[in-house]
Amino acid sequence: MMRRKSIWLAAFAVVAAPAAASAASIKLIDPPVFADRVRAGALPPVSIRAPETPRIVNLDRDGLAPGRHGGELRILMGRAKDVRMMVVYGYGRLVAYDAQFKLRPDILERYEIEQGRRFTLYLRKGHKWSDGHPFSAEDFRYYWEDVANNRELAPIGPPRVMLVNGEKPLFEFVDPSTVRFTWSRPNPDFLPALVGATPLYIYRPAHYLRRFHKRYAKPGKLAARVKKSGKRNWASLHNRRDNQYKNDNPKLPTLQPWVSRTKPAVGTNTRSGACSRQARISYVRLRGAICFCSARTGSAAIFCRGLFTAHASR
Repeated sequence: MMRRKSIWLAAFAVVAAPAAASAASIKLIDPPVFADRVRAGALPPVSIRAPETPRIVNLDRDGLAPGRHGGELRILMGRAKDVRMMVVYGYGRLVAYDAQFKLRPDILERYEIEQGRRFTLYLRKGHKWSDGHPFSAEDFRYYWEDVANNRELAPIGPPRVMLVNGEKPLFEFVDPSTVRFTWSRPNPDFLPALVGATPLYIYRPAHYLRRFHKRYAKPGKLAARVKKSGKRNWASLHNRRDNQYKNDNPKLPTLQPWVSRTKPAVGTNTRSGACSRQARISYVRLRGAICFCSARTGSAAIFCRGLFTAHASR
Protein backbone atom coordinates (compact mmCIF):
# COMPACT_ATOMS: atom_id res chain seq x y z
CA MET A 1 0.00 0.00 0.00
CA MET A 2 1.29 3.45 -0.88
CA ARG A 3 1.28 5.99 1.90
CA ARG A 4 1.76 9.61 0.99
CA LYS A 5 3.90 11.60 3.36
CA SER A 6 4.27 15.38 3.26
CA ILE A 7 7.53 16.43 4.93
CA TRP A 8 9.35 19.68 5.58
CA LEU A 9 13.12 19.43 5.12
CA ALA A 10 14.71 21.02 6.95
CA ALA A 11 48.28 6.00 25.32
CA PHE A 12 47.13 5.89 21.96
CA ALA A 13 44.64 8.63 21.38
CA VAL A 14 42.28 9.44 18.51
CA VAL A 15 40.51 12.79 18.27
CA ALA A 16 37.72 13.27 15.74
CA ALA A 17 36.13 16.62 15.03
CA PRO A 18 34.99 18.62 12.00
CA ALA A 19 36.18 22.14 11.31
CA ALA A 20 34.61 24.36 13.96
CA ALA A 21 32.12 27.00 12.85
CA SER A 22 29.79 28.93 15.11
CA ALA A 23 26.19 29.68 14.26
CA ALA A 24 27.04 33.38 14.51
CA SER A 25 29.79 33.11 11.88
CA ILE A 26 27.65 31.54 9.15
CA LYS A 27 24.41 32.53 7.48
CA LEU A 28 21.65 30.18 8.56
CA ILE A 29 18.49 30.11 6.44
CA ASP A 30 15.18 29.55 8.19
CA PRO A 31 12.85 27.19 6.29
CA PRO A 32 9.99 29.21 4.76
CA VAL A 33 7.44 26.87 6.32
CA PHE A 34 8.35 28.30 9.75
CA ALA A 35 8.25 31.96 8.69
CA ASP A 36 4.80 32.72 10.13
CA ARG A 37 5.61 31.07 13.47
CA VAL A 38 8.92 32.94 13.75
CA ARG A 39 7.26 36.29 12.94
CA ALA A 40 4.55 35.61 15.52
CA GLY A 41 7.16 34.79 18.16
CA ALA A 42 5.85 31.25 18.53
CA LEU A 43 9.19 29.83 17.37
CA PRO A 44 12.70 31.28 17.91
CA PRO A 45 14.70 32.14 14.78
CA VAL A 46 17.03 29.47 13.41
CA SER A 47 20.08 31.29 14.78
CA ILE A 48 18.77 30.50 18.28
CA ARG A 49 17.42 27.04 17.50
CA ALA A 50 20.71 25.82 16.03
CA PRO A 51 23.63 24.67 18.22
CA GLU A 52 26.52 27.05 18.85
CA THR A 53 28.68 24.95 16.52
CA PRO A 54 26.37 23.27 14.00
CA ARG A 55 27.72 20.59 11.71
CA ILE A 56 28.82 22.07 8.37
CA VAL A 57 28.80 19.86 5.27
CA ASN A 58 31.12 20.81 2.42
CA LEU A 59 28.93 20.13 -0.61
CA ASP A 60 31.60 21.12 -3.13
CA ARG A 61 33.99 18.55 -1.73
CA ASP A 62 31.37 15.81 -1.87
CA GLY A 63 30.22 16.72 -5.39
CA LEU A 64 26.76 17.75 -4.19
CA ALA A 65 24.65 20.89 -4.49
CA PRO A 66 22.36 22.71 -2.05
CA GLY A 67 18.78 21.53 -2.09
CA ARG A 68 15.64 23.56 -1.49
CA HIS A 69 13.20 23.81 1.37
CA GLY A 70 9.84 22.12 1.20
CA GLY A 71 8.67 19.52 -1.27
CA GLU A 72 7.10 16.15 -0.92
CA LEU A 73 8.64 12.73 -0.39
CA ARG A 74 6.64 9.71 -1.50
CA ILE A 75 7.66 6.37 -0.05
CA LEU A 76 6.25 2.89 -0.54
CA MET A 77 5.55 1.44 2.89
CA GLY A 78 3.72 -1.84 3.24
CA ARG A 79 3.05 -1.70 6.98
CA ALA A 80 2.20 1.00 9.49
CA LYS A 81 5.30 0.24 11.55
CA ASP A 82 7.47 1.13 8.56
CA VAL A 83 7.32 4.72 9.80
CA ARG A 84 10.56 3.66 11.51
CA MET A 85 12.21 3.97 8.09
CA MET A 86 12.20 7.75 8.58
CA VAL A 87 14.78 7.15 11.33
CA VAL A 88 16.86 5.10 8.90
CA TYR A 89 16.63 7.72 6.15
CA GLY A 90 17.20 10.62 8.54
CA TYR A 91 20.41 8.98 9.78
CA GLY A 92 20.81 11.24 12.79
CA ARG A 93 23.54 9.46 14.77
CA LEU A 94 26.06 10.46 17.44
CA VAL A 95 28.72 9.48 14.90
CA ALA A 96 28.20 8.54 11.27
CA TYR A 97 30.00 7.16 8.26
CA ASP A 98 31.02 9.63 5.57
CA ALA A 99 31.16 8.91 1.83
CA GLN A 100 34.49 7.11 2.36
CA PHE A 101 33.01 4.98 5.18
CA LYS A 102 35.09 6.75 7.79
CA LEU A 103 33.59 7.56 11.17
CA ARG A 104 32.87 11.24 11.70
CA PRO A 105 31.04 13.18 14.44
CA ASP A 106 27.43 13.87 13.52
CA ILE A 107 25.20 14.79 16.49
CA LEU A 108 28.39 14.96 18.55
CA GLU A 109 30.70 17.92 18.10
CA ARG A 110 33.74 15.69 18.57
CA TYR A 111 34.96 12.62 20.41
CA GLU A 112 38.21 11.29 21.81
CA ILE A 113 39.36 7.68 22.14
CA GLU A 114 42.19 6.67 24.44
CA GLN A 115 43.72 3.22 24.25
CA GLY A 116 40.59 1.97 22.54
CA ARG A 117 38.82 1.77 25.89
CA ARG A 118 38.09 5.33 27.04
CA PHE A 119 35.55 7.26 24.97
CA THR A 120 34.92 10.93 25.71
CA LEU A 121 31.92 12.38 23.89
CA TYR A 122 31.52 16.14 23.44
CA LEU A 123 28.02 17.43 22.70
CA ARG A 124 27.25 20.53 20.68
CA LYS A 125 26.44 23.31 23.12
CA GLY A 126 23.01 24.74 22.47
CA HIS A 127 21.79 21.58 20.72
CA LYS A 128 18.10 20.96 21.40
CA TRP A 129 15.59 18.18 21.17
CA SER A 130 12.74 18.57 18.68
CA ASP A 131 10.57 20.10 21.44
CA GLY A 132 13.18 22.80 22.16
CA HIS A 133 14.52 21.30 25.38
CA PRO A 134 18.34 21.23 25.72
CA PHE A 135 20.13 18.03 24.71
CA SER A 136 22.71 17.48 27.43
CA ALA A 137 24.83 15.01 29.38
CA GLU A 138 21.83 14.45 31.66
CA ASP A 139 20.17 12.54 28.81
CA PHE A 140 23.12 10.11 28.79
CA ARG A 141 23.10 9.79 32.57
CA TYR A 142 19.39 9.05 32.56
CA TYR A 143 19.86 6.29 30.00
CA TRP A 144 22.75 4.65 31.81
CA GLU A 145 21.55 4.89 35.42
CA ASP A 146 17.77 4.91 35.07
CA VAL A 147 17.16 2.75 31.99
CA ALA A 148 20.04 0.44 31.06
CA ASN A 149 20.83 -0.45 34.68
CA ASN A 150 17.26 -0.54 35.95
CA ARG A 151 16.23 -4.17 36.31
CA GLU A 152 12.55 -3.42 35.78
CA LEU A 153 13.17 -1.62 32.49
CA ALA A 154 16.09 -3.75 31.34
CA PRO A 155 15.88 -7.17 33.06
CA ILE A 156 19.03 -8.49 31.36
CA GLY A 157 20.99 -5.30 31.94
CA PRO A 158 22.82 -3.07 29.46
CA PRO A 159 23.13 -4.10 25.78
CA ARG A 160 25.80 -6.71 25.15
CA VAL A 161 27.89 -4.28 23.09
CA MET A 162 28.26 -2.20 26.26
CA LEU A 163 29.97 -5.12 28.01
CA VAL A 164 33.57 -6.24 27.55
CA ASN A 165 34.02 -9.76 28.87
CA GLY A 166 30.96 -9.13 31.01
CA GLU A 167 32.32 -5.85 32.40
CA LYS A 168 30.23 -2.69 32.37
CA PRO A 169 31.90 0.62 31.60
CA LEU A 170 32.50 3.37 34.13
CA PHE A 171 30.18 6.22 33.18
CA GLU A 172 31.27 9.79 33.98
CA PHE A 173 29.22 12.97 33.84
CA VAL A 174 32.16 15.27 33.06
CA ASP A 175 30.12 18.43 32.58
CA PRO A 176 26.72 19.35 31.05
CA SER A 177 28.06 18.84 27.52
CA THR A 178 30.61 16.04 28.05
CA VAL A 179 30.30 12.38 29.03
CA ARG A 180 32.79 9.53 29.20
CA PHE A 181 32.57 5.73 29.04
CA THR A 182 35.63 3.79 30.22
CA TRP A 183 36.34 0.06 30.12
CA SER A 184 39.42 -1.68 31.53
CA ARG A 185 39.94 -3.28 28.12
CA PRO A 186 39.39 -2.00 24.54
CA ASN A 187 35.86 -2.03 23.16
CA PRO A 188 36.18 -1.91 19.36
CA ASP A 189 32.43 -2.47 18.88
CA PHE A 190 31.25 0.61 20.77
CA LEU A 191 31.41 3.31 18.09
CA PRO A 192 30.21 1.08 15.21
CA ALA A 193 27.16 0.20 17.32
CA LEU A 194 26.20 3.89 17.40
CA VAL A 195 26.25 4.15 13.60
CA GLY A 196 24.06 1.32 12.32
CA ALA A 197 20.69 1.46 10.60
CA THR A 198 19.31 0.23 13.94
CA PRO A 199 21.68 2.14 16.21
CA LEU A 200 22.48 1.76 19.87
CA TYR A 201 20.83 4.71 21.62
CA ILE A 202 22.87 5.62 24.72
CA TYR A 203 20.79 8.70 25.51
CA ARG A 204 17.15 9.43 26.23
CA PRO A 205 14.99 12.58 26.43
CA ALA A 206 15.06 12.54 30.23
CA HIS A 207 12.82 15.59 30.60
CA TYR A 208 10.00 13.72 28.83
CA LEU A 209 10.47 10.18 30.15
CA ARG A 210 10.82 11.03 33.85
CA ARG A 211 7.02 11.33 34.08
CA PHE A 212 6.82 7.57 33.37
CA HIS A 213 9.64 6.52 35.74
CA LYS A 214 8.88 5.53 39.32
CA ARG A 215 12.10 7.15 40.57
CA TYR A 216 10.87 10.61 39.50
CA ALA A 217 7.11 10.57 38.99
CA LYS A 218 4.64 11.08 41.82
CA PRO A 219 3.13 7.66 42.67
CA GLY A 220 -0.48 8.78 42.24
CA LYS A 221 0.07 10.40 38.85
CA LEU A 222 2.17 7.51 37.63
CA ALA A 223 -0.46 4.97 38.71
CA ALA A 224 -3.10 6.97 36.83
CA ARG A 225 -0.98 7.03 33.68
CA VAL A 226 -0.41 3.28 33.88
CA LYS A 227 -4.14 2.61 34.32
CA LYS A 228 -5.09 4.89 31.43
CA SER A 229 -2.55 3.27 29.14
CA GLY A 230 -3.75 -0.26 29.87
CA LYS A 231 -0.20 -1.43 30.53
CA ARG A 232 0.75 -3.88 33.28
CA ASN A 233 3.05 -1.57 35.21
CA TRP A 234 5.16 1.58 35.03
CA ALA A 235 8.06 -0.22 33.33
CA SER A 236 5.83 -1.49 30.53
CA LEU A 237 4.46 2.02 30.02
CA HIS A 238 7.93 3.60 30.06
CA ASN A 239 9.22 1.12 27.48
CA ARG A 240 6.17 1.70 25.28
CA ARG A 241 6.70 5.47 25.30
CA ASP A 242 10.45 5.13 24.79
CA ASN A 243 11.34 3.73 21.39
CA GLN A 244 13.35 6.12 19.28
CA TYR A 245 13.92 3.63 16.50
CA LYS A 246 10.29 2.57 16.02
CA ASN A 247 9.31 6.25 15.79
CA ASP A 248 5.77 5.37 16.88
CA ASN A 249 5.27 7.93 19.67
CA PRO A 250 4.73 11.44 18.27
CA LYS A 251 5.21 12.90 21.76
CA LEU A 252 8.71 11.43 22.18
CA PRO A 253 11.26 14.20 21.48
CA THR A 254 13.80 13.27 18.82
CA LEU A 255 17.10 14.39 17.30
CA GLN A 256 16.13 13.11 13.87
CA PRO A 257 15.52 15.46 10.89
CA TRP A 258 11.84 14.44 10.75
CA VAL A 259 9.30 14.42 13.55
CA SER A 260 6.14 12.31 13.42
CA ARG A 261 2.94 14.22 14.06
CA THR A 262 0.44 11.35 14.09
CA LYS A 263 0.59 7.84 15.46
CA PRO A 264 1.11 5.14 12.81
CA ALA A 265 -2.15 3.46 11.83
CA VAL A 266 -2.46 -0.03 13.28
CA GLY A 267 -4.73 -2.95 12.59
CA THR A 268 -7.45 -4.08 14.96
CA ASN A 269 -8.31 -7.70 15.53
CA THR A 270 -11.88 -8.89 16.13
CA ARG A 271 -13.33 -12.38 16.29
CA SER A 272 -16.12 -11.49 13.91
CA GLY A 273 -13.77 -10.05 11.31
CA ALA A 274 -15.67 -6.75 11.32
CA CYS A 275 -14.10 -3.37 12.01
CA SER A 276 -15.08 -2.00 15.39
CA ARG A 277 -16.74 1.38 15.76
CA GLN A 278 -14.04 2.44 18.24
CA ALA A 279 -11.34 1.67 15.70
CA ARG A 280 -13.16 3.63 13.01
CA ILE A 281 -13.39 6.69 15.24
CA SER A 282 -9.74 6.57 16.28
CA TYR A 283 -8.55 6.53 12.69
CA VAL A 284 -10.81 9.15 11.18
CA ARG A 285 -9.28 11.52 13.72
CA LEU A 286 -6.00 11.40 11.80
CA ARG A 287 -5.64 14.82 10.21
CA GLY A 288 -6.38 14.71 6.51
CA ALA A 289 -6.55 10.92 6.52
CA ILE A 290 -8.73 8.75 4.34
CA CYS A 291 -9.32 5.42 6.03
CA PHE A 292 -10.85 2.16 4.98
CA CYS A 293 -11.49 -1.18 6.60
CA SER A 294 -10.19 -4.49 5.30
CA ALA A 295 -11.84 -7.50 6.91
CA ARG A 296 -10.43 -10.98 6.58
CA THR A 297 -11.23 -14.32 8.15
CA GLY A 298 -10.93 -13.94 11.88
CA SER A 299 -9.42 -10.47 11.80
CA ALA A 300 -9.92 -6.94 10.58
CA ALA A 301 -7.55 -4.10 9.87
CA ILE A 302 -8.01 -0.42 9.22
CA PHE A 303 -5.59 1.38 6.96
CA CYS A 304 -5.21 5.11 6.49
CA ARG A 305 -3.76 7.15 3.69
CA GLY A 306 -3.08 10.66 4.90
CA LEU A 307 -0.60 13.37 5.70
CA PHE A 308 2.60 12.82 7.64
CA THR A 309 3.89 16.21 8.78
CA ALA A 310 7.31 16.81 10.19
CA HIS A 311 9.97 19.47 10.70
CA ALA A 312 13.73 19.66 10.79
CA SER A 313 15.17 19.38 14.32
CA ARG A 314 18.86 19.66 13.66
